[in-house]
Amino acid sequence: MRHLLVLDVDRGNALAPEDLSTPAVDVTLAADKLLASDPSDSERATAELLNYVAAAWDKQDLPLREHAQAVARTLRTQ
Repeated sequence: MRHLLVLDVDRGNALAPEDLSTPAVDVTLAADKLLASDPSDSERATAELLNYVAAAWDKQDLPLREHAQAVARTLRTQ
């Protein structure tokens, strides 16, 4: 028994690797948007902490990653 898988690729709509979203990129984007919005001292500290976590994403444990993502989602909804 053989199976054949056929993929149709439309190269006109291909995304560059840097355009693909990752959790670390999403966290960084939310932090950068907050920093660009004239943040308060506590908001600046939050954004800087999120940027630090995103920069060291591979070294962070899962609970910290999940918490950073939750904080970033909260920032985007405000």
